[in-house]
Amino acid sequence: MLRLTLQLLLAGVCISSPTRFRSIASIKRQASEIDASYDYVIIGGGQSGLVVANRLTEDPTKTVLVVEYGTLDNNDPSIIYPPRNLAVNPAYVYSLQSIPQPGLGNRTARLLAGAVVGGGSAVNGMFFDRGSAEDYDNWARLGNPGWDFEGLLPYFRKATNFTPPIPEIERGWNVTYDPEAYGDGPVQATFPAYLWPAQRNQWKAWEELGASHSTTPASGDAVGVFWVPTVQDPVLRTRSFARTAYHDVSKTRPNYHLLINHKVLNISISEEKRATGITFQARNGTGEVLKVNATKEVVLAAGSVHSPQILQRSGVGPRALLERARVPVKINAPGVGQNFQDHPYAAFIASYQKDVVPNPTMLQTDPSFKAYAQELWDTNRTGPYTIAAGTSAIFLPLKTITEEYQEIADSASASTYFPSAYTGPLLGGYRTQSSILAERLRSSKSAIMESPFSASAGLIYVLQKPFSRGSINLNTTDIYSEPIVDFQVLTHPIDLKLLIEMFRFTRKWIAASPNQELGAVEGAVTANLTTDEEIGRFLTTSVTPSIAHPAGTNAMMPPELGGVVSDELLVHGLSGLSIVDASIIPLIPSTHLCATVYAIAEKAADLIKARASLL
Repeated sequence: MLRLTLQLLLAGVCISSPTRFRSIASIKRQASEIDASYDYVIIGGGQSGLVVANRLTEDPTKTVLVVEYGTLDNNDPSIIYPPRNLAVNPAYVYSLQSIPQPGLGNRTARLLAGAVVGGGSAVNGMFFDRGSAEDYDNWARLGNPGWDFEGLLPYFRKATNFTPPIPEIERGWNVTYDPEAYGDGPVQATFPAYLWPAQRNQWKAWEELGASHSTTPASGDAVGVFWVPTVQDPVLRTRSFARTAYHDVSKTRPNYHLLINHKVLNISISEEKRATGITFQARNGTGEVLKVNATKEVVLAAGSVHSPQILQRSGVGPRALLERARVPVKINAPGVGQNFQDHPYAAFIASYQKDVVPNPTMLQTDPSFKAYAQELWDTNRTGPYTIAAGTSAIFLPLKTITEEYQEIADSASASTYFPSAYTGPLLGGYRTQSSILAERLRSSKSAIMESPFSASAGLIYVLQKPFSRGSINLNTTDIYSEPIVDFQVLTHPIDLKLLIEMFRFTRKWIAASPNQELGAVEGAVTANLTTDEEIGRFLTTSVTPSIAHPAGTNAMMPPELGGVVSDELLVHGLSGLSIVDASIIPLIPSTHLCATVYAIAEKAADLIKARASLL
């Protein structure tokens, strides 16, 4: 630690090479290969960073450097093909362990984030949905004009290109979609070339319980039961993600440089409160600490886990925290690292005793069917191996889940709970958010519960509108180690109540007649739970705080509400520094975050261009 601190003090020496354009390969592995100065320096070559870099380098007169901690996947089959067991290759992820969680009986929990070029888009389940219009309208209500669904829809379209499913799937399964919600962008979305027969029963079971069928979920009606596309090349059936869709285009441009396997340490901030560049080092912590300058803007795209940590290390964050860490305070920003949200979930264990054939289990238990599936994949890229995380989901409002929705919403409105560390602007912002969330508990157009399903009897039920708030802060005893993750999951009593109601509703789904035709049986671990107290105790021992959707740690809200960035994505109190990743999300939407992050990054690129008068 002392050695690193001394290196940082001496890091005023920049890389010696003069600024220049090069026609040689844009991918850099050594700091000596990059220039001393760029127009834009982007911290993070994950999903959002690659989008912004691609759009900025469309102007050949502007230079862009992206610094990424991870490496290139080099078409690793575990990334480019649909994940057959949904396991994440540990070489491509950060895996952080939280501090003990009181809401979980002091259990700890993991938080995963992408650590590879392309970020989370390279390692996720390829589920490609959007939130409802109300989800994004909530953002505008928090002081962000232009960030409602109408303002974001052009950017959802700009990022994506949709291919309808093959005729056998579309006609045979009545797969519905809304092609006008997509554009001609670089990210490919389609449906796999296979569906499991039991999904017919599962759809009917949800509808028996009152779930409506949305045919236009990508156009803002993401409530009910609907088909969900996969981010997949429609011919090769490979993953379509930020590396293939954006980086592979950018890398042909001489004004684009990507430095991999390097860790950004700090953002350089002048006495005039302007971001002027970054300091960085090889990711293994060896070698000289170097500096590169940004003449126009530093763009922070390190994700909800590391963007707040980098800000705090640079002297932008809660004053008390920075003082404990002995970091000189440049900007007292109480919201940095706070407002942490994710989608907590629990698994409902069940099985089909009379399952229809074929079914997903046969890929593990029936060698002949597994061989048949492999043959379909090898010969024409069809069959069950084209399926990733799934193809359908339910997103339900509270009034569909329980008749007690009004009482629960009233209880949320009357709650005096607030995060114990919140005072001043943070407290005001949380109260404003809570008021919006309580309204959404009453709404028929906002989902509270999600369950993706794809023919397996057991499934997960995911809380989409948590009231609890956590934090991701630097480690005050070693600021260059991984940050301290505190989910604070289930600290708000409403969250546990909502999960209890979701458990009960999932149990009704298992008991619905279409599932009973397949002999659906609830697992023994929960079969005898009847009271709220019993179910609640079970949930505190089984809930997982994160489905790898971290968001909100640099919230886009006014400073008087504890916000970190403006609706222009500029950090309050600074010039020349913007944030473009999921950390700017003020309220987590009811959706998987991949499509939303693409839209944020596309809009961010236009905002940055407008500041430089490039549009």
